[in-house]
Amino acid sequence: MEPIVVGSAVKLREDVLQRHSRSVPAHCGYTTQQFAWRDTIRSLAGKVGKVSRIFENSNYANVDYPNGKCIGINLSELVDAFD
Repeated sequence: MEPIVVGSAVKLREDVLQRHSRSVPAHCGYTTQQFAWRDTIRSLAGKVGKVSRIFENSNYANVDYPNGKCIGINLSELVDAFD
C-alpha cells in the first residue's frame, strides 16, 4: 500500500461513521455541527476524492471531490481508492 500524498485518489474508511459517533460523549449528544459533519461524511462514503493538501506537522489533509465538496480530515480516516 502506497503512502497517501498530494494527488492520491482516496476514499473514506468504511468505519468512518462509527468512529465519528464514538467521538461524541453519550451524555453530551450531537450538536448541529456534528449532525452536519455526519451527513457530509455519509454523502461522501464510497466516493473517490483527490488529496489536494497535506498540512505540515499534523495528520490532516484536504480532500476534493468531483461534486465540488472539499473536506479536511485526519489521514487515518482515508484509504487508497484502488486498494
